[in-house]
This record gives sequence, structure tokens and C-alpha cells, in this order.
Amino acid sequence: MAIEFDGDFTVPTSQDDAFAVFSEMGRFAPLLPTYKSHEIREDGSADVSVKVGVGKVRGTAKVNLTREECHAPVRAKYVGKGSVMGGVFNLIAEFDLENAGRGETRVNWHGELLMFGKLVSLAGGMIKPVAQRDIANLIEAVRLALGGAEAEVIEEPPGWFTKLLSRIRGWFRRGDRKEGQ
Repeated sequence: MAIEFDGDFTVPTSQDDAFAVFSEMGRFAPLLPTYKSHEIREDGSADVSVKVGVGKVRGTAKVNLTREECHAPVRAKYVGKGSVMGGVFNLIAEFDLENAGRGETRVNWHGELLMFGKLVSLAGGMIKPVAQRDIANLIEAVRLALGGAEAEVIEEPPGWFTKLLSRIRGWFRRGDRKEGQ
């Protein structure tokens, strides 16, 4: 399953200061939605853990995040490979910065998420709303870190969605028991 996202926003921060947030793994990784922890590796990548889930379906996603491009002060690109609840994923997050004048910076961003495995086969189209929520929360966290005005963070999806994910969680549990027998 492939999902693409993009957008832009303007913040009252200089291009150099904004770039510092995007270019430093230790400042960028904690902005990920439901961030738990990260550990910087010798190669400069980071092993990042984030909490994932909706309703009662919960888990931890682990992703190795690498800064693939870093062109001061105009571009930063991250790629990641990870695993979550019986599935694997690849992600790309690109940020292009433009001087917007008056000490402001315009951030144009693009993201891609590719997911494979058991979770995708069971959850299918239900993944996109959760991914959209998490991407919106990441962008909001970045905006706030760069001095933007606070906006509303997107909360849990509607109750019917949570109930459906609870059913999927039950399928996983039954499937795990069968595999262990």
C-alpha cells in the first residue's frame, strides 16, 4: 500500500534556524508523532521508536531513519525503514525551505509511506486515515518547533473506526496463536 502526502506552511523563523531543526537528527526525530525514543548510530542514522495504534490496537513501530540529503539551508530529506505489528514499511520525508521575507520561512514538504505485510492485508484502507492523522501531527509538531502559532492536533478517528481496528487486533491474536501451535 502506497500513500503520498504533501503541503506547505510558513513560520516566523529564519531559513537558517528552520534548517537547523530539519538537518539535526537529534532535533528532528523527537518531532515524530507519538515519539518514544531514539538512539543515534555511528553512521549518523537513528533507530527511532514511536507508539502506534488506534483505540485498543496498540504497538511500537521501530524505524531506522537516515538523513539522505542535507543542502544548507534549503533542503533536508529523510528515508526510513521499519516494522510495525506484523508489517514493514518504508518512508520518505522531504523538506524544501524558501526565504519568505521578513524573517519568515516557507516550508514545502512531501512524504511517502509504503507498507507491506500482515497488517496491510488485514487493515487495508483503514491505514490511510491513521497515517493522515500522524502526518498532520508531525507537520504540526514541526510547525510549532519552528515558532508557528498553535493549531489543533488531530485526535483519534471516530468510534466506528476504533471498533473495526479492535476486530483486526482479535484476528492478529488468533493468527499468532495458530502460528505458535
